[in-house]
Amino acid sequence: MLRVGTAYGSGELVEAERDLALAIIQTILPEVELTLRCRLAESLQNSPHLERGLAMQLAKDVIDVATPILAYSPVLTDADLVEIITATSPAHIRAVTQRAFLTTEVTDAIIQHGDEASILRIAANSNAAINADGFHRMMNRFPDHTRLNETMTQRPALPMAIVERLATVVTGKVLERLIQRYALPAQRVSSILHHSREHFLLTSMGGHLAEELRDFAERLEENGLLSGSLVLRALAIGQFAFLLQALSVKSGIAIGNIRKLMSDDGGKGQEQLFIKCHLPGAYRRLFVQLAQAGGNLPAHRDGKAPAGWVDQAIMILRTYLEQVDPDQNLEQVVTEVILRLDGDVEAPGSRRSA
Repeated sequence: MLRVGTAYGSGELVEAERDLALAIIQTILPEVELTLRCRLAESLQNSPHLERGLAMQLAKDVIDVATPILAYSPVLTDADLVEIITATSPAHIRAVTQRAFLTTEVTDAIIQHGDEASILRIAANSNAAINADGFHRMMNRFPDHTRLNETMTQRPALPMAIVERLATVVTGKVLERLIQRYALPAQRVSSILHHSREHFLLTSMGGHLAEELRDFAERLEENGLLSGSLVLRALAIGQFAFLLQALSVKSGIAIGNIRKLMSDDGGKGQEQLFIKCHLPGAYRRLFVQLAQAGGNLPAHRDGKAPAGWVDQAIMILRTYLEQVDPDQNLEQVVTEVILRLDGDVEAPGSRRSA
């Protein structure tokens, strides 16, 4: 079979001979021992004449057979690779990451289905195309992964939204290099670090009982940390379980009445609640808009936003920005809007892209 396979992959056969050779290989391949299947795959790994069906058959075989085809075969299309990624083992996905070039279609599938090793490999491969959404999903899947974050900072170029998100999770010399390379203003870095801590605080509250959230809100208020930006962020990201407790603590109004004020269709209830909480005046219009949009949505104990809230909130938030960066996630959009409302933001267009 190996001689037939070598002749088949050489491109020297006429069409009829190639068809015959292919038929022979496909007929006996399932019965051939592993060693011979491995040698066949190795002999065909670089052949541009390999028939796609046979390539897929070899690529879905056990990993020792599949690796040469997955890593090197030029006949596999992006659709083929995505199919393999979604239907085979982590080892098969790792083999795909060895390819010299990977498109965003393929890296998107790897980010969704691959293991830690696969994610690290594509992050380190400058020829693996990854869009901003892909980088966000990598960081969401593996939060606080120091090696992944540092590997991402070493890529040739990154979307500015990803640069700024990385600036909130890397430290020391890695952060210094990132700031220098992308000319990040010190004041902006300081601001986004502050707001990232508020975001982390809110996202770490999932799963707590209402009584625990109440106690936490009261302690924050006692220490002067239940800030207007924290309350506005809780509303914007859909952390309604904590938001209700925070508003109750700030205003002195019972939770049941907070719910009624937040669900007022006319917006007057939300405005009265805003005033009662003594929140910064610059947040007033946005608070009322968001509160009207989300006033009747459920507060999930796990701290996650209700279905559809993220898209709705981003749509409202972006109306407050002169320039919209489509690469920013919800956390970053909220920060951008708060900085603008606080007057703590540089002029539009002054942020340099990679």
